[in-house]
Amino acid sequence: DLERGGRARVLELYGDLPAEVQDLALARGAGCKIVLATNVAESSVPVPGVTAVVDMGLVRILEHDPAVALDRLRPKRISAAAAEQRKGRAGREAEGLCLRLFSLAEGRALAPFERPAIARADLTGAVLELMAWGERDLERFPWFERPSPAALAAALALARALGAVDT
Repeated sequence: DLERGGRARVLELYGDLPAEVQDLALARGAGCKIVLATNVAESSVPVPGVTAVVDMGLVRILEHDPAVALDRLRPKRISAAAAEQRKGRAGREAEGLCLRLFSLAEGRALAPFERPAIARADLTGAVLELMAWGERDLERFPWFERPSPAALAAALALARALGAVDT
């Protein structure tokens, strides 16, 4: 390991990697490994041997851009809940360490939770699917988390402009 002058293996871990490459990052092994990962530190995927987490305090999150009528991945500050979840990955099997690359003041200013996806993503796909199932009154539909009337109206307007619905 690095403390004894050994070499560390540097591995990547993200969803689009081939399974055999992901398995290398997840496998137990001798020596030190450094795993460069996306939000895996917030997921339920256990990564054996993790004793330290370096948290930049950022996440790429899907948000709707009304200017181009598309969802885009944008870098944003994480929420306090996400920061706590990331910290919880360090030392699950032994003593651990979380190194945060943001100040205590920045940490105290984090939003408590991330906004739900329904409040930040395009709803056109959901609207089209509901209408295909026969739902006509989207305002009265029993959403788990109710979207804003403006977001529903924008989704319906886009569906009409695309010729996907005629109502």
